[in-house]
Amino acid sequence: MKKLVIIYMVFVGLFSSIQLATASIQPKIKSEDVLSIQANRIYGGSRLFKENDGYEEVIINKVVKWINTSSPSEGQTELEFNNPPISKLKILMKNGDFAVIEPAYNCISDNQKKTCTIADGEVIYTQNNIKARLKSLELYDWLLVGWKYESVGAPQKELLEETLYTRYFSYLDKTYSDFIMCPTIDKIERINGDTRRHIVHASALNYSAHHGDVPYDRIHITLTDTPENGVKINKVTITKGISGKESRKQCRREN
Repeated sequence: MKKLVIIYMVFVGLFSSIQLATASIQPKIKSEDVLSIQANRIYGGSRLFKENDGYEEVIINKVVKWINTSSPSEGQTELEFNNPPISKLKILMKNGDFAVIEPAYNCISDNQKKTCTIADGEVIYTQNNIKARLKSLELYDWLLVGWKYESVGAPQKELLEETLYTRYFSYLDKTYSDFIMCPTIDKIERINGDTRRHIVHASALNYSAHHGDVPYDRIHITLTDTPENGVKINKVTITKGISGKESRKQCRREN
């Protein structure tokens, strides 16, 4: 009988250790593995962010970064009441797997009455039936309300930059035809204060590097745009093999 008790205690101890280890797991996922993120709120609708949408891909990258930089947190990972979570994110992977993010709760018992309150800044991340409690104020805020206020489509400023770059791109030599990715207007200056005459500084990445096999090259263009002379290209330079951080900044995926 004593042996059975000892075996049982060892088993309980091992199981508890596994549970504690599970709760402290720090998930790591890659943006390129994510197909979509579905946000749902009990009262407040839902929204789907898809990987194949150029602007929504940036939003997915942001959420993945918050997950990967979150901190493991002690506490309950199982909800102790039957009410559904007020908000939920479902992350669908390209291989068919999925992960779920829900708000974390703290529950206390007092005189046989249990009270559960939402844990500020903490979430529960579940994948393959493994749960982890994480601390991330950015992820928590986005889970509850942030996704509702994301712009639909690219911001107007970004669209205007693309339009301007397309206009000026047509004046470049065909040698530079590959530099069409993530165009930006870096700076515009008035010439002698004249609102009709400008010096424009623009840049873009080479499309051929978008598969990720080699680093991006970046083109820098300086031009003048005036009523009497039209568009005149003054200077073109190319920076070879820029860093991953710089390419993400160029594509507005990192500050």
